Amino acid sequence: MNPQTSIPLGAVQGALRTSLPFIAIASIIFAVGIASIVLSRLRSRERSLLWLGIFALIYAVRLFLQNDLIRTAAGSNVHFIKLSTLFLTYVIPIPYAAFSREFLGPGWKRSISIWLWLEIILAPVAIVASTAGNQWRQTDLADNLLIIGGTLLVLLHVFLRGSRDAAAKSLRWPVLVCGVLVLLDNLGLRPGKIDLEPLGILILLSGLGYAASWRAVGRERKLTEVERELATARHIQNSILPRGAPQITALQIATRYQPMTAVAGDFYDFIRTGEDSLTILVADVSGHGVPAALVASMLKICFAAQRDEARDPARVLAGFNRMLHDALGGQYVTAACASVDLSAQQVIYSGAGHPPSLLFRRSRGELVQLAENGLFIGPFPHATYENMCVPFESGDKLLLYTDGIIEATAPDGEQFGHDRLMQFLLDSKNLGPGDLIGKLFATISTAVPEDDLTVVLAQAE
Repeated sequence: MNPQTSIPLGAVQGALRTSLPFIAIASIIFAVGIASIVLSRLRSRERSLLWLGIFALIYAVRLFLQNDLIRTAAGSNVHFIKLSTLFLTYVIPIPYAAFSREFLGPGWKRSISIWLWLEIILAPVAIVASTAGNQWRQTDLADNLLIIGGTLLVLLHVFLRGSRDAAAKSLRWPVLVCGVLVLLDNLGLRPGKIDLEPLGILILLSGLGYAASWRAVGRERKLTEVERELATARHIQNSILPRGAPQITALQIATRYQPMTAVAGDFYDFIRTGEDSLTILVADVSGHGVPAALVASMLKICFAAQRDEARDPARVLAGFNRMLHDALGGQYVTAACASVDLSAQQVIYSGAGHPPSLLFRRSRGELVQLAENGLFIGPFPHATYENMCVPFESGDKLLLYTDGIIEATAPDGEQFGHDRLMQFLLDSKNLGPGDLIGKLFATISTAVPEDDLTVVLAQAE
């Protein structure tokens, strides 16, 4: 070892005695920073924990670099350590202010947001001025004034919000004690040679961490409750959907229902109207999620109430409109209703603002669009609906669906569309109902559904 660069043993021992307590504090703060960042990745995505973690990590690194033991061990790299310390000194207030804004909001007349932007503007200016122009005293004064002013803002908002927010109330004394200790330290009123700032920051971090964790845990609890409620809603919604189609000789029926979210606004159901006849309803409530699902559950009751009118789809839809137009709160429903009668070999069909259903006629090899459509159900109290009647013979297929099918993304990245659905049905005319629906969903399904998807396919044997 070169004796000119060796470190005197006495210097090392002296540095150890004065530095080890602060190395311990820096290590604790560093660990708090890591833990905060990890906790910020919970489902609640509590961003205040993320800013707290960044603040703690930066402060801990600066505390390490300011330590006499580190500086003694650095030897000829002391200049680099001083520059790094200077850089971190002006950067530290930014995550502190960002935490305050995230936790307390922008503040009275956006005062905390203004403080944050002033810190962001000061940091690069102060770093350049201090390194290039040796204006350390002026920039350090400006930095201290901003920190003191920002801390006073935080105290003001914490004391004002304490009666309304338990998490904010818990910050009162940690922020106050830290502010007093940091102020005494910067005014040179420290007892002996004890550095009060690290102790104040440790107290502050304890309070900030507790408050942010309290809020994160509360949000996690709420998310868990929401998930439990959604699971109950999903169970209820699944219970209102038919467990299977009515068993009718010479009629095959296949269905597929795929909600975009936990609960959905699509709905389908059947009413048996005779030994060889039934009525099929496919409906789509505007919007998604719980509000749409609530309306969909109302459709179950409304459809059951139309049992006596089930052979007349137009009257079924008109009955829906009478019952729902005052109850949807701005939402609306589209629907397709088809009465299938095998003995009469016909389908009576009516729609309410719904995509045209499709009928493949095997005897002619043609595809017929059932485009009889009235107005949406809900917004128009005096809406009227009409029926159309088409033949339904052996081998014919009747396809009812919601708009999620034609709005889905095809394998080429384009919207699947109505024309492509028609061509798909023609190309798959020899498949049975179950296989045809399976192939359709394999064609349009994506990792993230863009809408609720519902299909009912009936085929006369």
